[in-house]
Amino acid sequence: MEIEVTRPKQFADMARDYHLLVDGKEIAVIKRGTTQTITLPEGSKTLKGVIDWCSSPEFNVCDIRSGRIVLKNSFGSNFFKFIFLPLYYISLGKNRYLKIETGI
Repeated sequence: MEIEVTRPKQFADMARDYHLLVDGKEIAVIKRGTTQTITLPEGSKTLKGVIDWCSSPEFNVCDIRSGRIVLKNSFGSNFFKFIFLPLYYISLGKNRYLKIETGI
């Protein structure tokens, strides 16, 4: 299965790359503001985005409907979250720092 992975240009993490894991194994490095086509291994079950010690919740491959996903920072699109919640997202919320959404 091929999927298109988009990482929008967000201010947060602009100098760091995101790593995409499939079933716990790294298959791609996603740079800021890029879209990549990735071929998932046969029988893949979960996707996960990782940056440093933070990550996204696991995302089921069967939930991809359009063949496209967006991998982004959970708080980068909301000004108030960007100002008030970074400490939460790098500590207690480290497993929700990134977000995978289906579609664009």
